[in-house]
Amino acid sequence: MNSKNISRMLISKDKDLYKEIDASKTSTGSFFTKRDVWLTEPVAEFLSGALAAGNNVLDPYAGEGHLLDVCLEKFNSAIYGYDIRETIWEKNDSLISIPNPNNAVIVTNPPYLAKYSAKRKGVFDTVEKYFEEGREDLYQTALDRCLEAATFVVAIIPETFLNSTFSKDYLSLLCVLEENPFEDTETPVCVACFDRRNKQDAKLFINHSYCGNFSDIFSYRKTSLRKDGVRFNISNGRVALKAVDGTMGDDLIRFENANTFSYSRTNIKHSSRLLTYLEVDVLTDSEINDFVDACNSHLGFIRNKTFDLVLSPFKGNNKSGKRRRRLDYTLARTIIELSLTSMSPKNIKQDRLL
Repeated sequence: MNSKNISRMLISKDKDLYKEIDASKTSTGSFFTKRDVWLTEPVAEFLSGALAAGNNVLDPYAGEGHLLDVCLEKFNSAIYGYDIRETIWEKNDSLISIPNPNNAVIVTNPPYLAKYSAKRKGVFDTVEKYFEEGREDLYQTALDRCLEAATFVVAIIPETFLNSTFSKDYLSLLCVLEENPFEDTETPVCVACFDRRNKQDAKLFINHSYCGNFSDIFSYRKTSLRKDGVRFNISNGRVALKAVDGTMGDDLIRFENANTFSYSRTNIKHSSRLLTYLEVDVLTDSEINDFVDACNSHLGFIRNKTFDLVLSPFKGNNKSGKRRRRLDYTLARTIIELSLTSMSPKNIKQDRLL
């Protein structure tokens, strides 16, 4: 590989460790879809309806054209593509604009590259122009262009979209894929289907199974009422939090009494997000175990009611093929508030969140 295509990504600031990456591929955010696992039953039904008015499919980030091949095979569609490089497709920078004179249905796997990741990987100068106000990843800019250009859009995007601030007004359905359609990344993804004719409450699926509407599922994400007295990443905290699912099916996110948690307290940093200790000032030592039980009960309730969709996806599945999840501290605070309220209703503000 030519040296001009090599960039250095910071691995550890403390240890001054870097690794070389393919800057050309990284700056275009390219991941290539090799299989048709993205075409689940609900997505296929949406596409059939979208193609009823016209049988044209456009992929503005076509790459090798795998998505278009599937549409040709499954729907006998007329297919068109653009790509930023010189390929079999017409050259076009679709992060700037997408010509679509026939109002074709867009089916695409747009580029993914978060702003913080671009800086870390040393390619931000190449892609800075694409990061518009309020957009933190190239796939969001790509979605903006797609929704400007077409009435119907089907996009394979990071599952983190669910918890993003990107508008869900025209999202018709979203299907989380537990089977990875890519050969070159473990990024957890979903298929988002948009219909710009009307605002709607999206139906959410995992693979082929219906989970509920977006508004119902995400009603379980509330802002904690308690602003003070709960502190995360406290090395001598009395409560421990394993905030990510392990690879074994029974190794789940959980709160613990710090005395039974094996993680070294010396590892705790301000930036810790997966394993940490926390302090809840209002608790006495004798209340810690009851508090931990209450937290785990509320956590389990939320996971069950939302099919885990309100939790952040984590790279890779567990040994059972189920998506691993991470508990962000915003939702953790809500769980803590619920637990304190249920333990001490006379002493804590009564606004119940569930």
